[in-house]
Amino acid sequence: MCNSRILRPVRILASMLLVLFLHGAVAQQSRRDLERKRNEINRQIQRIRKQLRQTSNSEQNALQIYRLRQEQINYHERLIANLQDEIRAIERQTARKNDTLKQLQKDLEQLKIRYAEGVRKAYKFSNTNQVLYFILSADNFQQAFRRMRYLREYTDYIRRQAKEIEQRRAEIERVKQRLQDKKHEKENMLTRLADEKRALEQERRKQETLLAQIRKQKSRYIAQIKKKQREARRLDREIQKLIAREIARRNKARGKSGRSEFVLTPQGKALARSFAGNKGHLPWPVKHGYVSQRFGVQPHPVFKNLTINSSGIYITTPPAEKVYAIFRGEVMMIQVVPGGNTLVYIRHGNYISIYGNLTNVQVKTGQKVEKGQWIGNVGKNPASNTYVLKFRIYQNTRKLNPLQWLARK
Repeated sequence: MCNSRILRPVRILASMLLVLFLHGAVAQQSRRDLERKRNEINRQIQRIRKQLRQTSNSEQNALQIYRLRQEQINYHERLIANLQDEIRAIERQTARKNDTLKQLQKDLEQLKIRYAEGVRKAYKFSNTNQVLYFILSADNFQQAFRRMRYLREYTDYIRRQAKEIEQRRAEIERVKQRLQDKKHEKENMLTRLADEKRALEQERRKQETLLAQIRKQKSRYIAQIKKKQREARRLDREIQKLIAREIARRNKARGKSGRSEFVLTPQGKALARSFAGNKGHLPWPVKHGYVSQRFGVQPHPVFKNLTINSSGIYITTPPAEKVYAIFRGEVMMIQVVPGGNTLVYIRHGNYISIYGNLTNVQVKTGQKVEKGQWIGNVGKNPASNTYVLKFRIYQNTRKLNPLQWLARK
């Protein structure tokens, strides 16, 4: 009975330490995720800064500079939000550790009380005559033996409890030190947050100045935008014609003329099902970069009354970034754009992924490719000194939004 009363606070304390460990493991995982996210955002900001340094500061590149700076502002905002999340995570960890510390201290006090009670009881047998009397007053030899064993075990238990108390005191000191570390960590995070807010404000002022300069020559820039849109529409029509021509050619070879969609073999149907089954989980065609233009009709980032229509997404990347196939398939064709770079079409059943603005192409027409296979590098735009992958996905001749198919970043 006495032993169970003393053991009870020990069990409670052990449970509290287990809860502390489990909370810490989950919280640490969350912090690691936030740190990884922060590091990736910082890498993106550094890449954009490098691109801004490499982009000549001329009127011709003003819109491109504006886009880059706007993307930099977006990443600064995301970084600030991430830092705020990290600060909140630190505060939650600190609150949990404070609660645990209070409970540890409370349970330690109870343990000390129980320990003192046990010591007082043990003191009754500190006199040799009392010990002998307690043993010899037994009714029989077996009872005397049990009393001797009880006294020995009780003495050992008291020693263990003394050691346990010292260990718990040390644990409390460690928790206190962790709390102090968290306090310093939070202070550092708050400093970084203030620095990022100042940097964001500076970027916004630069952007406002550039925007005012662009709007002074609005007609010129709108003419430039419309010219690029005409070129993009012309390329889209060419892509549609090439795909339709390839559908007709392949269907005719199988004796299925007159169809506007690929007539698939059983293997082709299985490949198409597999591709469709990976919607929202396909890997990105590049490992580094950011989406600088989205799919579909959208207002121009500077001239809001002007709309642009994109048949795919533009991914601005570091120089000569490697491009990879997003799924297994066959190189349907390779198109060289006059005055521009190369487009690689990879067929996945009745789906087609198109990788535009490539150089150093590593594949050839008719070649089988695997998911993640290197197919080329992102080409350079000589006018803006930037590297942009123009990525499209089609189902037969129907345009699809690539962002709905690629895995979320």
